[in-house]
Amino acid sequence: MAKYLVTLAVLCVIGAVLVRGELDKNAIIADFMAKAEVCKGETGGKDADVAEIAGKKPASTPEGKCMRSCLMKKYEVMDANGKMDKAVAMKHAEVLSDGDAKMLAIADEVVATCAALGVSGDHCEAAEEYLKCFKEQAMAHGVDDIDF
Repeated sequence: MAKYLVTLAVLCVIGAVLVRGELDKNAIIADFMAKAEVCKGETGGKDADVAEIAGKKPASTPEGKCMRSCLMKKYEVMDANGKMDKAVAMKHAEVLSDGDAKMLAIADEVVATCAALGVSGDHCEAAEEYLKCFKEQAMAHGVDDIDF
């Protein structure tokens, strides 16, 4: 469960929704799907692009990459300049880790490493580069059950 929480925090693909201090997975999924539908419309994405996200696969289309960028922006993890907002990513991590110091330390290292990347100026490509970094860094920190 802790690996799942760190993954969500690092990717910030699924935002935090709290109900009386506890994570509500159904609300999180519903929020993600609503944002994904908006991003599909904004980017020309398809259901297959959403399925790739759910299937933990890299984007296979330009629209899929742009959907990921759009989602990162909707969760405010990527700013208008296509750069990661480390502070927002860590706010998601704090909520999703339920204050677990070990998980927060891992999330902080992963987010710091990936935020420091020199990513493409193309926001769609940048999102894919950040997600690849998240996956690699999470695995390097022993978090191998990644949900994407």
